[in-house]
Formats: sequence, structure tokens, C-alpha cells
Amino acid sequence: WPPLQERKASLPRTPATHLLALLCLFSGALQTAAAWSTREGHAMLSGSDDWALSWLGLCEGRWWLLITFNIVNAGFWHWALGALGLLVMGRSVELIVGRAHLLCVFLLGTVVGACLHCLASRCGFLPPGQPLRGMLPALFALIGVYSTILPGWRIGAASRWRAARWCATRARAPRARHAAWLAGAGACLWWASGWGPDWGPAAMLPALCAGWAYARTLGFGDRFFLQRVMENGDLLERRMQLMNWEEFLNAELNPVLEKIARHGLRSLNAAERRILRLSRRKLEGW
Repeated sequence: WPPLQERKASLPRTPATHLLALLCLFSGALQTAAAWSTREGHAMLSGSDDWALSWLGLCEGRWWLLITFNIVNAGFWHWALGALGLLVMGRSVELIVGRAHLLCVFLLGTVVGACLHCLASRCGFLPPGQPLRGMLPALFALIGVYSTILPGWRIGAASRWRAARWCATRARAPRARHAAWLAGAGACLWWASGWGPDWGPAAMLPALCAGWAYARTLGFGDRFFLQRVMENGDLLERRMQLMNWEEFLNAELNPVLEKIARHGLRSLNAAERRILRLSRRKLEGW
């Protein structure tokens, strides 16, 4: 085995994920210290209503609650689930889409989840003063992106921890596309059960869909239904149908593979990612 410093240097860097993880760790430590100082036991505080999001707070003009509810946790398990999911999903997503898109997805999931939570309170599905705490809506947006760009990837396969990689490969962990469906079904059942509304079950499914749509706009996954209808008879598809496999490999696929080898997967534009998707259909016999 190479020295530990060489192994650490060879691992890809994910600064945005580390920054968000540090923010999560700091918020959890701060709430734990507050719980100990007030002698309320070992559990975390549920969070101050001055930072948690609610429809009444938004009506009072405290618009910053749309963002700050991320740093307020509803308990230890709420904090632990968000931190673990961020490390697993965020690292895999950042390696492909980059730090800027990761932060955009995190912010998009936060804002979309907050808006839908307030809308549910405004329409009477939730009490007007129902708070929303934690980063689970943003985490569900990351799950939507993760399942779209890596549908066949086993969860935890890109982790720094050897135990997590072993579980992903040997223990046959669920694949990313299965995780998205399970997360969506779990969010619906959670909201219907009425348990833990301050964790944000009403905001999870919209945030999951927002992450899925964001990944589609980056060129990952199949096209939207309206795109397929509007681009019926597309010239690229018609040209590929007329090519045999060798012609398609030399004219279309090889340049894309060479670009990946030189600059990485993140350098591909939407048209080149589409060629990769069509290559699988071409190999399967169209």
C-alpha cells in the first residue's frame, strides 16, 4: 500500500461538499452546546423559532428564513441523517457536475422546499405556525440529481470510507435510480402519516423533483416528454439510424470518448452527452 499522504493526495477533492458538511457539523455542535448549557439533557434542542421557517414568520417579513432553516435541526437523528446523506450524495454529485452546480442544487432544493412548505401552510394543509427545520429538502434535491446522473451506480461506491465501498460492492447496496423512487415514495407516505412535520415531509418531494429537473437541464438522463415531441424527426437521430455501428463509432462516439479522456466527463456539453445516451441504444440494436 502507498503511504497515507500519497493516498489522500490521489483522492479527488470535493470542497463544496466539505464546506456544507462543516456547516452542518457546526450547527449540530452549536445546538448540542446550547442543550447542555440549559441542562435539557443530551438531546439537541429543537431549534429556535427565530431561525426555523414558518408561514407566519415569512408574513412578518423575515425572508431570510427561506435559507437559515437549514442550520436548525429537530434532533440528533435529524442532524445525523442530513450529514450522512450530504457526504454520500454530495461527494458523488460534485465529482461530476462541479462545485458551482452542487451549491446551486443545494440552494434550489432549499428554496423550493421552503416555498412548498409555506404554500402548504397557506392552503391549510399544515398549521400556519408549523416550523420547518433542517437540510432534508436540500438533501432530497441532491438525491434527484444523483439518481439522474448515476442511475446504475451503487450508493456509497464513491465514498472515502473503505467500509462504505465494501457495502456498496459486496453487500449489493441499492442503485441510485432505486434510491430516488424509494425517497419519493417515502416522502409521500411520511407526509400522509403526519409524523414529524417540522422535518419537512411536505417539502421533500418537490425538492426531489427540482433536483431531477436540474440534472435534466444539464444534459443528463433522457429528454423531457415535450422535448421528444417537439424534436420528433431530429436530424441527429435520423443520421445515426442510417449509420452502422462502425461508422457511428468513428464519426460520433470516438471524439466524445477522447474528450472525456483528456478533460473529464464534466467537459461534455449537452449534445455530447446525448451522443453517449444514443450510443447505448445504437449498441442494443436501436
